[in-house]
Amino acid sequence: MGSTDKEILSDPVAPFLRPLEKALRDAEREAALGEKRMVDRAVFYRRFLQKELHGLRMEQSLGEGGRTRARRQAALLTALLRHLWGSTIERICRSPQDAPPLLLAAVGGFGRGELCPYSDVDILFLSGPCSQAEDERIVEVVQEVLYTLWDVGLQVGHSTRQIEEIVDYANRDLLTKTALLEARLIAGPQALWKDFQACFEQGCLQGREDEYVEWRMEDERARHAKYGGTVLVQEPQIKNGCGSLRDYQNLFWVLRVREGIGSTDRLIKSGHLQAREGKRLDEAYDFLLRVRAEMHYLERRSSDLLTLGLQAKVAGALRYPGPNLLRRIEECMRDYYRHARVIYQLSRLIFESLAKRKGMPSSGGGDVKEIEEFPLIDGKLESPPRRWLRENPLGIVKAFLLCERHDVEIGPGLAMEIARALPLLRGPILQRKEIREMLLTLLSSKGRLGRVFRPMHELGLLGRLVPEFAPLTCLVQHEFYHRYTADEHTLLCLEMLDRLWVDPNPPFSAYRPLLENVERPYLLALAILLHDTGRAMNRRHHAEESANHAVRVAKRLRLPPRELATMVFLVSNHLLMWETALRRDLEEKETVEEFCCLVQTQERLDLLMLLTFVDGEGTAGADSWSSWKDLLLWRLYRAASAHFAGAFSGEGEPKQSKEELAERMKGTLQAQLSAEEIDAHFENLPAGYWLRCPEERICRHLLTVHAFLYQQVVAEAPSLCPVIDWTDVPEQGYSEIIVATWDRPRVFGRICGSFAALGISILSADVYSRSDGIAIDTFSVCLPEGPAAGADQYLSPFSRLLERAFSVEEFDFSPMVDKQIDRLPEWMRQAEFPTRIHFDTSSSRRFTILDLETPDRPGLLYRIASALAGAGIDVASARIATEKGAALDTFYVRKTGGGKLEDDKDIERLTRRLRKAMGM
Repeated sequence: MGSTDKEILSDPVAPFLRPLEKALRDAEREAALGEKRMVDRAVFYRRFLQKELHGLRMEQSLGEGGRTRARRQAALLTALLRHLWGSTIERICRSPQDAPPLLLAAVGGFGRGELCPYSDVDILFLSGPCSQAEDERIVEVVQEVLYTLWDVGLQVGHSTRQIEEIVDYANRDLLTKTALLEARLIAGPQALWKDFQACFEQGCLQGREDEYVEWRMEDERARHAKYGGTVLVQEPQIKNGCGSLRDYQNLFWVLRVREGIGSTDRLIKSGHLQAREGKRLDEAYDFLLRVRAEMHYLERRSSDLLTLGLQAKVAGALRYPGPNLLRRIEECMRDYYRHARVIYQLSRLIFESLAKRKGMPSSGGGDVKEIEEFPLIDGKLESPPRRWLRENPLGIVKAFLLCERHDVEIGPGLAMEIARALPLLRGPILQRKEIREMLLTLLSSKGRLGRVFRPMHELGLLGRLVPEFAPLTCLVQHEFYHRYTADEHTLLCLEMLDRLWVDPNPPFSAYRPLLENVERPYLLALAILLHDTGRAMNRRHHAEESANHAVRVAKRLRLPPRELATMVFLVSNHLLMWETALRRDLEEKETVEEFCCLVQTQERLDLLMLLTFVDGEGTAGADSWSSWKDLLLWRLYRAASAHFAGAFSGEGEPKQSKEELAERMKGTLQAQLSAEEIDAHFENLPAGYWLRCPEERICRHLLTVHAFLYQQVVAEAPSLCPVIDWTDVPEQGYSEIIVATWDRPRVFGRICGSFAALGISILSADVYSRSDGIAIDTFSVCLPEGPAAGADQYLSPFSRLLERAFSVEEFDFSPMVDKQIDRLPEWMRQAEFPTRIHFDTSSSRRFTILDLETPDRPGLLYRIASALAGAGIDVASARIATEKGAALDTFYVRKTGGGKLEDDKDIERLTRRLRKAMGM
């Protein structure tokens, strides 16, 4: 350590120590502690800590910087430990000269001089060569210090080592080496401390730099993979995720070992960063420390996962302004993501620069290739001659074009230069023909869109070329489906489009032929890039605003009218195919005809199909792509294609598909069910059933119905008791429940009410009735804040509640549902858009279609179903979806006595009843 800069050796908490040590002495005089026993000292320290920690809490609430607050807490514990050490040595040893060769050091975060409210206090007792008598005193000192700290109530991590063993231990355990790297003397002999420093430097660091750096980099890669692989996850891990506190710390651990750099000032002086970049790096770290401290205060424990619920509390505690809680959360999380991206990007660029320096050819020679003005080193495009980019700002875009053309990446040096020269790319330069042509060429890339546009966005270039996209940067999406921010979701969509070119596995392989036939790939890429830009306007229906953006971009790029119209269609209707396939009955000819009327051409259908697929894949959330969604989407696509070819008859798929499916079921379930049961199941259900349900679910339906019929014939349970199949899908965050019972009034409503009474949210529902009177209802459910509702906790109470509900004619769930609503956090109860109720009397021959959009809340489906039943309306089928805190529900309904609901007065009365039931 002696050869490194003095900043590494300085005590970061020193500026705060003197007033704290004085306060301790004053408090000691007032308490007249004297020679009282150890437990009295613990009470004294506990009261002192409580007072000072309360002061730190008040400073945090008044806007104290995160790093300053963390250092003040570390200083507080340092002052306490020094006082405790002095009194302990004084009590045990007859004189200072009689003190054993023992020191107390802070390690880890405490050694770094940064403690969050509920962080562990990590300390090291380090001893030198000693006699047996000295060794006994060492044991006594260590025990008294630790027992007092435990009595105070501190979470203490501790170890006791001898100098001669510390080197070997640190070299065997690199976590220990990292903790010692930031060790800080609290109390004890200075000579012994200097011996430790020299021993650690020479035995643990010198000559072992590569081993340590490689381990730290591998650890960082593993951490990033574990916590989502991107800064922009919906619930970030603030300590260990991408762009986390650990990334900042890891940067300086590596710099400390590799180049002796221990501070941002030295990092700037070394030429790795400019002053403004160093300032941004420190501001980002300070912000994350402040957020983590607030999380600790709110949770009253060590807390590192910034969950959706905590985001609301943190935004409130940090006093973010905004018209409502969701807007305040968005602003708070946008700041979080911006700061985390700074740490992630700058640390990555510095690491790449270090690796480049280590392996770069010497200045005397070496084989360095060139691509036009740019040198190519180790497969990465690097900085052109000095100031070339500043004199030729078009070269910024050209660099990405060369990367795409030659399949190489932007190197760290060039990335830094681009970020610094970016302000020059503005005004008239952006209107030049060369810019338009290069952007369209990049948008036409096959299989490399993500590799091009992700670094463009990270460096800030994409927002300059397409300013409509810039507001999506770090924009939080309050949705169950979306795991990522809006900009990250869009980039993932582009990467999913790339994957269609190379992935031979389903479902990707099925879509590649469509992509190969696309004549103007830049239209599809532009539509993907712009499809969610309207979300930045904070409106419920964002597609219209996104389409306005698409018009502006198309005109700026001078696209021909036909191409403009196609792109605007894709953007404004990017949810059309999804909603039609998932919310409409595809067995009805009118559904397909209405869809085709909007789409108009086969080319648009192909493009829309691809856009729909990558949009669904790009959510990467708890309800990611699944086989049954793929089945519905392809069914709609084939029906629409047949319509455009003039061959659509409304007959659906060939009937032998149903027969083949039934035969497969017989083979799969031959040991459990008879062939007659399977045939009866298919004959007693509508045609849409076997086309809509995946095979695995049909198997479960058959087994559940079999169990229900067995119960009716053999078991002693009441005939009205349903049979329930509950399957957890924890990796996707939901559970799937099948309920089989006799079909009768209010079945759907009673099931929904039972879920609501237990505080369980319904994500989707499929309702089928067999012609022999058996109802089969399938629900996907989760808890309000996202995780699956596990069968071990919820199956038993759900079964009991449902049995009670079926045994009482007028069972009222309302009191239980109201209690669940009261338990929701405030941000989940706030409505962000008005309720919309629409009755479609023309799209279906047999049913009236009720489309309902309203803020989602516990018990919503129960209230809707109860209102429909009370009005004498039967639900033939229901398509339930939950998105962005909204219920997007479609019901195919008819009058209880038969016939469609068509009379305007009846519809008006039912609308009023529904609004009242939902509390509108």
